[in-house]
This record gives sequence, structure tokens and C-alpha cells, in this order.
Amino acid sequence: MGLFDIKKKTVSTESLSFSRHEMAAIIQLAGAMSGADGTAHPNEMKMMMQEAIRFGVGRADFASLLEQASKMEGTAAMAEIATMSDAQKRYVCAYLGTLMAIDGDINDKEKAMWQLVSTICKLPTMSIADAIEYMAN
Repeated sequence: MGLFDIKKKTVSTESLSFSRHEMAAIIQLAGAMSGADGTAHPNEMKMMMQEAIRFGVGRADFASLLEQASKMEGTAAMAEIATMSDAQKRYVCAYLGTLMAIDGDINDKEKAMWQLVSTICKLPTMSIADAIEYMAN
């Protein structure tokens, strides 16, 4: 399994890395969330790709990562995320919260899914504004 790394400046300047399997789990949940309102907005897909690229996934490899994510069950993705470090969980929570808002419409189904995933995966509590601020840094 490959390892995707990025130095991500946050409040504490964390250095995050994810295995390919972890990245697939994040993408699986992101895909499910982006479709929760019945429409996958182009900005949501663009954000998914941009974040994967930030972690070192090449454009050519992104398609295979999407394929891997599509074969993963949601429960398996949540189980993978639940075992991540606190710093990784903070990123996942912020990423999903920002993804939900990126199309300019925060749908109740997306919000409910974010809250459910956050609870099941034991993600930190944050507001949508906190998520957006985290991802902006």
C-alpha cells in the first residue's frame, strides 16, 4: 500500500498522512455524502480530487482510488476511519463538513449524514464554520 503525505498547516501545524486504504475510506464517505442530497455537485467532485492531490494522489491514480472507494462498503469505511488518530479524525470531520457546504446548499440529509458519521467514527465535534476554517488553513 502506498502512503500519501502532506504537511498541512493548521492551528498546531500537524503533519498528516493516510494509507491508500484510509484515503479510499475517506473518498467512499465523501462520495456518499455528496450524493446524500440526491445530486453530486461538480464542486464536490472537484474538492474530492483536489484533496486527494494534496495528499500526493496523482490525477491518473485518482480514478483507481475512486474505483477502490466504490468497492468499499460504508460500514468498512467508517470502521477504518474510527481507528484513525485524533489528528486524522479532525481532518476527516473538517473535510466532510466543508464538502457538505461547498455547493452553497447545506441539505438536511447531508447534515444528518455528517452527524451520523461523526458519531459512529468518534470524530471531534465541530461546526460547519469550524470545518471550513480548518480546511482553509
